[in-house]
Amino acid sequence: MGLLLTFDHLIDTSQDSGLVFRPLSPRLEPRIYLVWKKYQFFSPIAERFLESVQKEMNAR
Repeated sequence: MGLLLTFDHLIDTSQDSGLVFRPLSPRLEPRIYLVWKKYQFFSPIAERFLESVQKEMNAR
């Protein structure tokens, strides 16, 4: 038996997994930060990831 503190939908909690998700009460809203060096060189994949994150954040 044990406990795991995690975000919802990050682990399999289907009936076959044997795990159960129990939300905290009162609900906690974490702030998540993505930080990188100002003039950092990124691989093409990392650049695409950063662009998609920036688009998502600007859409909010």
